[in-house]
Amino acid sequence: MEDRINKLEREVKKYKMLSIAAIIVALVLLFITVYFINRSKEQVTQVAVFEEKNTELQDELDSILYKYEAMKSKYGDLNAQLSKKDSVILANAQEIQKLITSQADYRRIKKKLELLQDQGKEYVQLLDSLYKENKKLTEENTEIKQKVSRLSKEKEDLTQEKEVLVEKVNTAAKLKAYNVSLKGMNVKNGGKKEDETDKAKKVKKLKVVFTLSENELVPAGELNLYCRISLPDGRILALGKGEGYSFTNDGKLLQYTIKTVVNYEKTAKQITMEWILRGEDKAVAGEYTAQIFTETDYLGEGKMILQ
Repeated sequence: MEDRINKLEREVKKYKMLSIAAIIVALVLLFITVYFINRSKEQVTQVAVFEEKNTELQDELDSILYKYEAMKSKYGDLNAQLSKKDSVILANAQEIQKLITSQADYRRIKKKLELLQDQGKEYVQLLDSLYKENKKLTEENTEIKQKVSRLSKEKEDLTQEKEVLVEKVNTAAKLKAYNVSLKGMNVKNGGKKEDETDKAKKVKKLKVVFTLSENELVPAGELNLYCRISLPDGRILALGKGEGYSFTNDGKLLQYTIKTVVNYEKTAKQITMEWILRGEDKAVAGEYTAQIFTETDYLGEGKMILQ
């Protein structure tokens, strides 16, 4: 009996020890499980925080580049003058993008982003300075062009005024032949008497009478006057056809009928020029024209009709 009691006590003691061991094992497993659960939560939290920071860095980089590109677009062609600085900024942006992608140190990336932002601001300031300088130069260039255009217009106006004045002076300096008359004359009594006639068969002499104008602008002195008398058929009366019976006027060589030299004294003067028909010459019916010239000017003309 006593042996059975001792055996039972041993069994109970063994059961208690096994129970205690099981409890200890259970506690250890519980502790391990809680530890790993907490560790897993911490890792998840760290990953979430890291991803949040990574997204923040990416957003900041994108924002800097967006503003940078917008400012570049605003200033257009001026960017070409700062191409080296632009290349440096873009290279730094690419480096930061690689660091973000590779999940590099947050503080390191943050510092590089601050540096990139400062570079962007400096670039924009330089662009703004270039813009203001170009605007100033453009305004000055426009002002200079307007001034040159104005001066050119004034010069053109002065040239035109000068040309008008020269033309007026040249016109004013020209001589004129007034009251030009061409008459057919019948000569009688051996030349002692002559009468005007419009009968072609009676004409022995052609007389041209006109008044040479007064002009203070024409130099005084000897003046060659030439008279060209054209016949009804268009031919010019002349003593011959050589250069000895011609004169140059306005670059053209013209035949003359009568030449006379007068002493011009800047006052009005009546001039008479005569052509005596030679023995074989005979006047014909029709219209005759007498034109008066100098070497430089055409002075005037007169006409007559013979029956």
